Amino acid sequence: MRSWIHLAVATAPLAISAACASSEDQAAPAPEPPTSTVLDADAPDASAPVSDGDVPDTSLPRCSASGWCVTPFPDEDLDFRDIWPFEDRAFAIAESRTQGVKVLEWQKSTDAWQYIDDASQNVVGVETFAGRIYAPNEDEVYFTVSPSFVYRGKRPNASESAWSWTRHVLPDNVLGHLPPDDHGRPYYVTTGMTQVTLGVWGVGVDDVYAYYSNAIFRRDPLHGTWSSVYLANDAEPNEHIFFTAAAGAGPDDIWFSGARDRSRYACPLLVRKTADAWIRVADGIVTDSCGVRAGTVRIGEGFAGWLTELQAISPTEYIGLQDAMNPWNLDHVSLMKVRVEDGGYSVDHSAVPIKNASSIAPQVASSVWRVNGDTWFTSLGLVLRGTEDGAFAVSTISRDGAPVGAPLHRIRGTSNQNLWAIGARYAYHKTTP
Repeated sequence: MRSWIHLAVATAPLAISAACASSEDQAAPAPEPPTSTVLDADAPDASAPVSDGDVPDTSLPRCSASGWCVTPFPDEDLDFRDIWPFEDRAFAIAESRTQGVKVLEWQKSTDAWQYIDDASQNVVGVETFAGRIYAPNEDEVYFTVSPSFVYRGKRPNASESAWSWTRHVLPDNVLGHLPPDDHGRPYYVTTGMTQVTLGVWGVGVDDVYAYYSNAIFRRDPLHGTWSSVYLANDAEPNEHIFFTAAAGAGPDDIWFSGARDRSRYACPLLVRKTADAWIRVADGIVTDSCGVRAGTVRIGEGFAGWLTELQAISPTEYIGLQDAMNPWNLDHVSLMKVRVEDGGYSVDHSAVPIKNASSIAPQVASSVWRVNGDTWFTSLGLVLRGTEDGAFAVSTISRDGAPVGAPLHRIRGTSNQNLWAIGARYAYHKTTP
């Protein structure tokens, strides 16, 4: 197994302390890990329980020693789930026990978040959950919300705050053993967590895609309708196929990651759209491990798991997160890299050891983002930074040395001087190298 990036911990002691149906339109109202472990510099004792209700203390300094600064938002119980940043603005989707699903905008001029949605996403059913968010520009935003809605927001220009919203229903293309609500947020037994499989992503204004369960949809830029363009309908008995993320190098080269899941076992899935065809790049035969499926490459060995994140780092290279490969050894995540080569594809892996703020929660990364040569990871109360020279260290988010007992769900940015790490009750912004 080739290793493309060596994320290592220095051998000297570290100064780290453990302190295919058509869419329905509906207008809306307004590998083996290293033996060393890295403990978050601001993580509590691993045996201590961690609550997702950690409330930021406004009496503390605004920024941590590593330059992670808290940003204010309207309600303290917001759980930020996804973010799409620009240089001077950012859009995010969040969940709240009191407000439901909310969509927000951050502006550099105010350094604060404000709501921009019309609240209609919270009147379409019970147990509403947030999907993903995508913005082709500063005046147009897409987001997904349960059970299977994709929203589009538009405003005349950034100086005006009046957004108009429309929504569409993505049809359920699965006839199987799971309830429809589980198609967009299935429970993954191995990690003991739900996985959102309802998202949106695009390349500019005219090439916007959504995914829901085992189907991929494209928006018609002329009529504003959504139609199914790819359906993974070859699941075997007691299996389900899900898509989890998307990335691309251009309109004619877009990739979707996911999994072929069967109870405790799953195999990574990778699908590529080119100008001429849809290609099943990676897939597997699910038993108690992942066998090689004819015509595809194999990602991971043994208990291969889900491919949950995806990012294009060059026109021919993509990275992604692959969860723990052994359901009884949840102490690492695999960082996957796939390359497009003459006549095929190659896949490399690097094991990322995670020691987060709780011994109860799975020791897995929730998100990855590569920018300016650095590879960033988030987990429960933890941000890790891996550099091209092999260094691997905690980027502390604590503002006083005390634990931050909150899960972080996404890390994303335009550069190391404009980087966001978001999660339960926190939206950290980093503007230093």
